[in-house]
Order: sequence, then C-alpha cells, then structure tokens
Amino acid sequence: MTKNLTLKLVSLAAALLLAFALQDASNASVVSLYVPIEIRNPPQDKMLVKRMKQGVQVTIKGPSFLIGEVAASPPPLRLKLPDDVEGRYTAQLMSSDISLPPSVAVLSLDPPEVELVFENVEERELKVEVPQLGSLPKSLVLVDIKLDPKAVRVKGPRSELKQLRSVETEPLDLRDIKESQSVTLALRKPGALSTLSIEAVSGKVEVERRPVERQFVSRQVELRTALDKRWIKLNPGEVTVVLAGEDEAVSAVRGAEVLPFAELKSVPLRTGEPIEVDVVAPGGTKVVRVIPPAVTVWYEGPSKASARSAPPKRR
Repeated sequence: MTKNLTLKLVSLAAALLLAFALQDASNASVVSLYVPIEIRNPPQDKMLVKRMKQGVQVTIKGPSFLIGEVAASPPPLRLKLPDDVEGRYTAQLMSSDISLPPSVAVLSLDPPEVELVFENVEERELKVEVPQLGSLPKSLVLVDIKLDPKAVRVKGPRSELKQLRSVETEPLDLRDIKESQSVTLALRKPGALSTLSIEAVSGKVEVERRPVERQFVSRQVELRTALDKRWIKLNPGEVTVVLAGEDEAVSAVRGAEVLPFAELKSVPLRTGEPIEVDVVAPGGTKVVRVIPPAVTVWYEGPSKASARSAPPKRR
C-alpha cells in the first residue's frame, strides 16, 4: 500500500513539473504564417467575383509543440458574412474566426480587413458552336453538324454572362472523319466563374462524297422549235458541258449522251437575241456548268407577222 502511494506521488510530481515546463515562457514560440480565408455562409443569389486577398498573415504565440502542429497545417479563417451582403463589402477579420488550441493566442492579423465584391447570379441560354480543326479528306465534303442540344443553360455573374455570345465545344478534328458519324463533344467552360447545365453534347457529322467533274467539249446545240429551221442559226453552234457526280457514274457517261439544246418558241424580237442552253444529262449526274451558258439566235427569214401566220414546216 505504501509502495503504491509513493509511485502515485512521484507521478503527480512529474506531471506538475511537465506542466510547469510547458507554461514557462522559455518554451513558448511566436510564428507568423499564412492562413486562407473561407466564407462560412456565401449568399445563395450572389457570387463572389473578386477579393483583394485570398488569405491573411497571422502571428500566433503559444507552447512550442502546439505552434509546430498549427504551422504544419494552418487552419482557415472562416469569415461570416451578414445576410444582406451585396456589391462591395469590407469584412473585418477577427482572430476568433480561426480555430486554434486554447493555449495558442493570435497576436496580429495582416491585413485586419478584406474587401469582397459580389454580383447577382444570372442564367442564360446560349447556342453551342463547334470549332473545327484540320480538313476533311479531298474526297469528302462537310454537309452539316447537327447538335443535340443546340443550346445550353449558363449560370454565372452578370458581368461575365453579358460578354458571352455562345458556348464552344472541344474542337472537332475533321482529319479523323472518314464517313458520316455520331460524336460526343465536351463543352468548354465559358468563363472563369460561370457553370454549364451539362458537360457535353451529342453531334451528328454528315459528310458526302465530293462530286467528280468531267468536261464534254464541242457538244453541238440542238435547236428545238416549231419554226422553219432554215431561217435560224445559232452562234456558237457548240458548247462545253461540265457534269458532276459519283466517280463511277461520271466515268460511264459517253459524249453522245450529253445533249445540249436551245428552245425557241417564237420568232425573236430582234436578231442576235440570246437563248439559254439546257442540257439533257444521264441519270446519276448533274450539270454544273455550260460554256457559254447561252447562244445567240440569228433569224434571217420572213417578218415576224408572216412567220407566225405561216403553217409550221412538216417533218
């Protein structure tokens, strides 16, 4: 019993000596450290768009072993705002807003206050645009890029949203497109403080084969008319026709299948009147150019009145 009592007295004495040593000024430390500023109650309908300082320089004093722990992991200064904060607001920084052990004291805060700028939060719908990178293979032509959705909701401060006209996706690399295909395109963040309703859009890239062109030169123009062809001449009498279409279809066309013609329904009002040239082309091709696009009509027959009254020539 006496032995246990002695051990207890020795332990108590050691604890008292340790406590005294920790409280002794010679074991206290003073440290200056950078503490980040956090807002405890940010307003729901407003957004912090600017702050003069992200943190504060704090000088603290306390037992050396506690000061070391605090310096290794500085606690934030958690700032509480009034409920009606708006626009520019200067917040006073309080040492009580830093969570520290009871034996650690704050000696100073630098700066003692911080200026914050708030703006109303707005929401807008903006169209989505797709930047393009590179070029399609020469054999393809881009028809359309169909997006779903075509527009997205953007939420952010008024000053940032008013500068936005659209939201861009990540670039579409046309060099990777070999045929019409579906793609998923991530949306780029429209501004430093704005957020998007979705992160990506779906797209349908539509391409088609670039038409192959082929020229057919010196094709005689057929005159189609009910008038007596003896009195009518066309100048020039031949034209060049350019057809376009799939390579296989255009390659199979024979010159005799390309039939340019000019249609004259009545005696021209004056000699030298131009008439547009039309062309009959094989299926699977289309006429892209006629050179020249019109021919001149030279009429050397009876007067307009007599030509109209004369019966048409029998064939």
